[in-house]
Amino acid sequence: MRHAPLPDRAPTKARCFWIAAAALWLAGCAGIDATPSASTAAAAIDPARIYLRNCSACHGERGDGRGLAQSVLVTTPRDFTADPARVNLSREYMIAIVRDGRPHTAMAGRGERLSQPQIEATVDFIRAAFIPPEPGSALAQARSTYRQSCARCHGDRGQGAAGRAGQPSGPPLARQRVRSALGAAQMTEAILRPVHSAAGPSAAAPLAPADAVALVDYIRSTFIEISSASVPKP
Repeated sequence: MRHAPLPDRAPTKARCFWIAAAALWLAGCAGIDATPSASTAAAAIDPARIYLRNCSACHGERGDGRGLAQSVLVTTPRDFTADPARVNLSREYMIAIVRDGRPHTAMAGRGERLSQPQIEATVDFIRAAFIPPEPGSALAQARSTYRQSCARCHGDRGQGAAGRAGQPSGPPLARQRVRSALGAAQMTEAILRPVHSAAGPSAAAPLAPADAVALVDYIRSTFIEISSASVPKP
């Protein structure tokens, strides 16, 4: 008996379903970032990479809950960029959820796949990179300044960005890519140089020194220090 040939392409909704399902399966089963062995214990932990490999399929690369698997989930993934995340999610609660998961949801525990330092570093990354600071705080103002004046060159996650017409490319600021010798004072001095002021909206109103210090604190806490703090000490 001859069977009718299969159509060349499945319907669009079906394709989206299987692509999203595959993304969810890979996030839950790939095990790419397994607990490090003793021989790699001294290696630096890269929480951004762990997040992308284990969490972004549901929570999205920007932490907004708009991951590829969103359409196949019964429960809506948490949007870390919304105010309820700031109000309701403590660090301890997030660590417990990442480690143990949540029953009756797609949030599977990663306790058997990730070490405790990896889990804590990833939670710290989520809190620093996505969860909004307290409104009106110096950190909130610095976050706004970075997004308006720095992100187009240095990337929204400090990963660096290609230069636009007439502008050089921005070097990456994210974790492990910044020289360890580059301290907060040097970064503040660099931000206050005319070459930085002329590159963006701050040209009309250069940053005050106190605002530059707050901006450096935001950059370091969000893109640099959460990783270096996670590197096991010899």
